[in-house]
Amino acid sequence: MNISFYLLPKSEVTYVEQEDTVGHALRVIHKNGYQAVPVINRKGQYVGTVTEGDFLWNLIQEYHMDMEAMRNVRVESLYKRWDYKAVSIEANIAELDQYIMDQNFVPVVDGRNVFIGIVTRKQIIKELLRRKNENKEEKENKE
Repeated sequence: MNISFYLLPKSEVTYVEQEDTVGHALRVIHKNGYQAVPVINRKGQYVGTVTEGDFLWNLIQEYHMDMEAMRNVRVESLYKRWDYKAVSIEANIAELDQYIMDQNFVPVVDGRNVFIGIVTRKQIIKELLRRKNENKEEKENKE
């Protein structure tokens, strides 16, 4: 099965651009209640993921707790502690499995590395539970 079945399209995904300020990115994350969001460049290409922890780590290590100094810095200049891997829309479930265990979501890109959406761990778990229940019902019907 192709992963497009699980894709949450870009139009429904919260993301930030690498040129956005840290202040803006923090507002986006806070407003939506997410712990991590994808980062794209001006061409729409996926360039990474920024997490709440990245903001905190940079605030402590790079900006010595000076939030005002950090607020106007661009997202692209932040040190990111985790490397959220993206997969191609052509990827199969086995390729997705390599990342979904360690990431809450997996960014999905096209052949030009343009960000087209995400696959969430929640979607995968929902599908597994659906299949489990389906198999259970089939088994009960046979008995």
